[in-house]
Amino acid sequence: MTEATEKPTYDETLLDKITEGKASILFPKGNKVFYNPIQQFNRDISVLGIRAWSEIFEAEQKSKKAKKNNNNNKRKGSNKESESSPKFTKVSENEKVAAEAKPANESEAAEPATSETVEEKSADKQQEESTAVGSNLVVAKPHEPKPYIEIIEALSASGLRAIRYALEIPKIKTVIANDFSASAVESIKQNSQYSGADSVVKPNEGDACVLMYQHKNKPVHVVDLDPYGSATPFMDAAVQSIKDGGIMLVTCTDLAVLAGNSYPEKCFSQYGGQTLHSDASHESALRLVLNMVASTAAKYGKSIEPLLSLSIDFYVRLFIRIKTSPLQVKQNAHNTMIVYQCTGCGTFTKQPLGKAVQKNNNFKYGYARGPTVSERCAHCDSLHIIAGPMWGGPIHNKAFIDKMLEVYKDLDTDVYKTTSRIEGMLTLAKDELTDVPFYFSPQNIASIVRSSSPPHRKIVSALCNAGYQVSFTHALAGGIKTDAPFTVIWDIFRQWIKEAHNGETSKNLKEASPGTKIVKLLEPVSGLKISFEDHPRALELEKFRKSKVVRYQENPTKNWGPKAKASKN
Repeated sequence: MTEATEKPTYDETLLDKITEGKASILFPKGNKVFYNPIQQFNRDISVLGIRAWSEIFEAEQKSKKAKKNNNNNKRKGSNKESESSPKFTKVSENEKVAAEAKPANESEAAEPATSETVEEKSADKQQEESTAVGSNLVVAKPHEPKPYIEIIEALSASGLRAIRYALEIPKIKTVIANDFSASAVESIKQNSQYSGADSVVKPNEGDACVLMYQHKNKPVHVVDLDPYGSATPFMDAAVQSIKDGGIMLVTCTDLAVLAGNSYPEKCFSQYGGQTLHSDASHESALRLVLNMVASTAAKYGKSIEPLLSLSIDFYVRLFIRIKTSPLQVKQNAHNTMIVYQCTGCGTFTKQPLGKAVQKNNNFKYGYARGPTVSERCAHCDSLHIIAGPMWGGPIHNKAFIDKMLEVYKDLDTDVYKTTSRIEGMLTLAKDELTDVPFYFSPQNIASIVRSSSPPHRKIVSALCNAGYQVSFTHALAGGIKTDAPFTVIWDIFRQWIKEAHNGETSKNLKEASPGTKIVKLLEPVSGLKISFEDHPRALELEKFRKSKVVRYQENPTKNWGPKAKASKN
């Protein structure tokens, strides 16, 4: 990093100063739109995510280079042996042997590393021959890798996020901090100088999509989209501006559309699908965004790999790796689903849109069979509604989360103020069942049958004793993920009514209600014996629930949430 220009002086009596992470910014006094402290967690975990990605990316590049060099060395091995053996083997006819060993085309022969000392070579020559003969050349001590990471922050506003990236992420070459507002761009310039990051942060005034389209032929490693509302309008440009293996960070704040039930037509027009009308609406929001990104990227032969997908406060934040892989794009139909949801008891059933059958190292693709439900719910005889299409594959990558937790250990708690919540959210996300879409709320299930809600420990034990997997979810406090079908879940609640309520149903349970139809069969429908005896997994999750790890954000301030949209000027 080159030295930043000397900091200009400012009249700080007219300005407010905010320090977050390693950055300090100035903004006009009384400007409430300019800085939102609630988003500090977003920025902290974004720094952590890019650092984790960069370490994985560098390791992959080194592995590819080593493999390439190893293959080159193998191809050149026979030539090196024939060329070097005359020089170290005592023979009576040196000149004759040397003449026979000399290759027909000298320009194609690799020069042995022992023929010339390192001191006699220039630095450029050393670099060239290091590439040519790999580990056979003795070179000088390795130098620190040059900064290489290029980032586009398409909607930068104050520039705080861009400045933090420049100061807190190693090996940053350039952060292009873009905004359509001239005053915002001037603020970015001022704040980057004030924080000493102006050699890396490059302010740009213009349309975010135009900027990203300009990088179609010179793509960057990281694109960060943090708009007011939906990121959909920026997605086509964004997926085309990222290098193969790069990472996209996406925020959407329109959860009234993504996770609500009042605007299904708006949700479909923005994200190409309709949200789930249930407790799992926030995970449904994540899956709708992922499907939108996947379908946009697929047009250009690019696939997505969700690394971390979080529902946070009033928005969703996703870390998505973009890869140029037409072969992986073929998996999109298999990784896309619709969901049938009962209007009476809330039971949901997924329906993949495609089929992928693996045979050896190849896949055979075809049509999925359906529907996966009857016209009426098997549990309460109510009708179904349809949600989706949405992403049906994993929403997290556990190896990536492990790397984030590894980097997390080095964070300075004096600099990063949200470390406890970062640890809690990452731990929860890592523990989530990978191949199980959605979760249920025990309290809401209990309300359907008008019974008390069993303690989490009892429900988890019953599910595990029946042979199923269980985890919590980061998206809903008290939510439970399981691969058990709803037949088993309803059996558990029927058994709970038998044991905790002596088999007596509530007087508030109406005759024609879905709950009545469910509990009238007090004997298990699944045929399983339901046991609430403590299971080790239940004790493990109970211990985690009682730990001091911060998992869910409490409302930190009065009237907290997204700020008003900034006006263009």
